[in-house]
Amino acid sequence: MGPAAVRIAAQDFLTPAEFEGLRLAERSAGQLGGARLELRAAGGAVRLGRCYQQVPVRVLPPFHFSGERAALLYLLSPTAGLLDGDGHLLDLVIGTGVRAVVTGQSATRIHPCLKGFSTQQWTIRAEGGAQVVVLPGPAIPFQGARYYQRVAIDLAAGARLIWGDVWLPGRYARAEQSERFQFDRLVQELEVRREGALVFRDRFCWKGPWGNDVASWHLGDALAAGSLFVTGPVHTGPAHPGGAFERVALPLASGDTCLRWCGAPAAVLADLVVTALGEAAAWEGGAGAGPWLLSGQNLAPNHWFTSPPRAPSGLAEER
Repeated sequence: MGPAAVRIAAQDFLTPAEFEGLRLAERSAGQLGGARLELRAAGGAVRLGRCYQQVPVRVLPPFHFSGERAALLYLLSPTAGLLDGDGHLLDLVIGTGVRAVVTGQSATRIHPCLKGFSTQQWTIRAEGGAQVVVLPGPAIPFQGARYYQRVAIDLAAGARLIWGDVWLPGRYARAEQSERFQFDRLVQELEVRREGALVFRDRFCWKGPWGNDVASWHLGDALAAGSLFVTGPVHTGPAHPGGAFERVALPLASGDTCLRWCGAPAAVLADLVVTALGEAAAWEGGAGAGPWLLSGQNLAPNHWFTSPPRAPSGLAEER
């Protein structure tokens, strides 16, 4: 394996300025892990190239479904979510000719942090001719959560990529035990470069807990926020206000597109997933092509992004 097989350790993770003085676990088995992997096109299918995986992250070989243009790759975490001190490092290379959706098996539960913070840090390199959608799954920050998400994407000329995020308000439908916007702090960074030149940067630091006034300032009456970065223009327009969600498409100077959502959690999640997989299908087949993975009966109805998508696993009580 060479350098790709070197064990992931605390020094491999970055710490944002907002968490200065806080630390990840250093010697706790199963808390620091991740995956370094390559996806390669071979024999008309998507295959794993070099692959290193370290608990608590596991990689399943790509799934191929009859009649589908894209493969499905799961990055699994068999734990209850991200606990205090946990870190996942995810390094992906998407090869020429690959068409794939990369996703987690369910929502990311971010547990309270009493001493440190938790983090997921992604590095994605897409080679020319690669087509990939990365949907890690919605994030659920519990009361007292401190979380840092960092995503660095490097696109070669001709690479196509969609990155998607959904942020939920915590375990909110719990009467007097509601954790609605009761996180401690969330820091998110997303940078996209094309041939080394920065084309998109998105960063926020949400300082909690939020009362009604602060939540209203950020999201109005909405409980969920979503975002997509899409290479190139999109066929999706704004959603009319007054429904279960609002959506806006923001063309970027680079010719790419950022889409934003806010609204009811299940509605935001459903529309973001359908939009992401529909825009990916349009890369080859035009605006009328059916969404990747959602047109057939290959995914069980309890899958978190089936069409119409259900609430993520463990969220039924939060509707």
